[in-house]
Amino acid sequence: MIKQFFFTLCLILVTGSLLLIWDSPPESFLRPDANIVNKLPSADTYMTNIETLIFSSDGSKKYLLSASEMSLFSDQSEVRLLKPEFLALEIGNQRSEINVSAHQGLISKNSQVIQFMDDVKANWHANKGATALTAGTFIYSMKEDSASAANGIKLITPDSLISGDSFSADFKNESLRIESRVRATHDAI
Repeated sequence: MIKQFFFTLCLILVTGSLLLIWDSPPESFLRPDANIVNKLPSADTYMTNIETLIFSSDGSKKYLLSASEMSLFSDQSEVRLLKPEFLALEIGNQRSEINVSAHQGLISKNSQVIQFMDDVKANWHANKGATALTAGTFIYSMKEDSASAANGIKLITPDSLISGDSFSADFKNESLRIESRVRATHDAI
């Protein structure tokens, strides 16, 4: 009786296994593909040595943007720049200039914001003289006429040297703000 029970149990297990294998789709027996490569974004437009002028509503030159390479990615709604140089000709209420250069740049399609990355250098003239800024990243908003920088900044003015983690500027009100781990050296006259 034990032999018959064991034989019946084995017959049921073998029959069940065969039915399970028979009804399974063939994909379940394939190994997962370990070499799946994500599709790299492809540029819709690619240009070299570009120069773009943006004019204000009264027809005067407002911004000049140049770069050694530009790639337009419409699926990501962005423009990537290599070695961009940005010159804002009208900053705030006065006709002063800000010049920004970096290794890489990024422009979002609808935001009117330009982001500069990797060894950013910005220079502008204020009431007290020339000011230079170096940072890891720098973001300039054309709509709000403001800027911010992060990843360690160094601000050099005619009479001081200031360093910190982040920076924000409102060019309309001519105000600067440096935040977190601020160190400054001021040359008194």
